[in-house]
Amino acid sequence: MHQIDTATERSSGTDREPLVSVVIATYRRPDALVEVVESIVAQSYDRKELVVVGDTSPAVMAMFENEGRFDSPWIQFHHLPERTSPAQSRNEGIDLAAGSILVQIDDDAVFADSDALREVVDHFQRYDDIGALAFQSQDRDTERVRIEETPDPPRIGMEPTEPYRAPNFVGVGAAIRGEALERAGTYPDEFGYGFEDIDLSLRVHDAGYDILYTPDIVVYHQKSSAGRIPERERKERLVENRVNIAIRNLPWRYVVFTTLVWSAYLFAVTRSVASLQRVFERIARKRDVLVGSRSVVDGETIKRIKSRKTMLFGWWYGPHPGRIVGPNGDLSRLKRET
Repeated sequence: MHQIDTATERSSGTDREPLVSVVIATYRRPDALVEVVESIVAQSYDRKELVVVGDTSPAVMAMFENEGRFDSPWIQFHHLPERTSPAQSRNEGIDLAAGSILVQIDDDAVFADSDALREVVDHFQRYDDIGALAFQSQDRDTERVRIEETPDPPRIGMEPTEPYRAPNFVGVGAAIRGEALERAGTYPDEFGYGFEDIDLSLRVHDAGYDILYTPDIVVYHQKSSAGRIPERERKERLVENRVNIAIRNLPWRYVVFTTLVWSAYLFAVTRSVASLQRVFERIARKRDVLVGSRSVVDGETIKRIKSRKTMLFGWWYGPHPGRIVGPNGDLSRLKRET
C-alpha cells in the first residue's frame, strides 16, 4: 500500500498556504510533456512542486537536469526503466510528492489558465467534506467539453456547466486531498489500463468524502495517439477493469452481474471469443491479488452513488439505463463505454 505522508505539511499551521504537488505520469510524448510542464510553470500559485515520472526521450530528460530548461528546485523528474501502467506510474509520483494536495494531469493535456492551482486550493478550503475535485476536460482545438471525460451530472440530461457533487473524477485532470488518500489508499497497481480513477473514486466516497465537479478548472486535452495501446486491447482492458472494480469494491452479487453484462458487451463490440478469453485469463492470473485487496464499500456509499443515477444500477456496475435510453438518453454512449 502506498502512503502519503502529510504530517510535516499539516504541522506548518493554517497561516501558511498548502503545498500543492502536481504529478504527471508520462510515456513517450516528449512534445506534449513540454507543453504541460510549461502550463504548470506558468501557474500563479507559488507553493507548488512538480513530480514527473515515466519514460521519455533523452532530449526531454535533459531539460530537467543541470542547467536544463526545467532545472528548478521545485521540479523533479524520475525515469522509470520500463513501461508501467498509468496507475503504477501515478503511485510512484504520489510516493515522491510532499504536498497536502495532489493534482494530476495527463501528459497530453494543459491547464487552460494560470490560476488553476489557486482555484484548487480555494475549493478545498471552502469545502471540508470534499476529498477530490474533477476538472472540466475540453478539446484543445474546439474548446468543446469532452463529455466522455466528464463525471455524470446528478440529473440525467443536465449540462455539465455548473459545479455539482459527482460520483467520480477522471484521470485527465483532478485534485485529491492528501488526507483523503491516506484514508482511501492510492491507485490499484494491478489495473493495466483504465478505470483506476473510478476505483479510487469509490474509495474516496467510502472514506467519508465527496467529489466535486469544478467546471471553472479547465484542462485542454489533445488526446495524443503516441504511447497508447492498440484499440482492441484498450476495449478488453476497460471491460476487464470494470470486473476488477466490482471484485475489489462491491458485493459479490454485483461481481456476477457486472461480469455477465460486460462480457456480453465486449463480445458484441469485438465479435471475438479470443478477446473474452484474454480478459478472463488476465483476471484469473491476478485473482489472489484482487481478492486480497477486496474491501467492500458500505451500503451508504452504494446508496449515495445510486442516488446520482450514474455508475451503479441494480446489481451491476455500469451506466444508469436512463443515460442511454429515455427522454434524455444518449445512445452514442454505448460506443463511448469502451
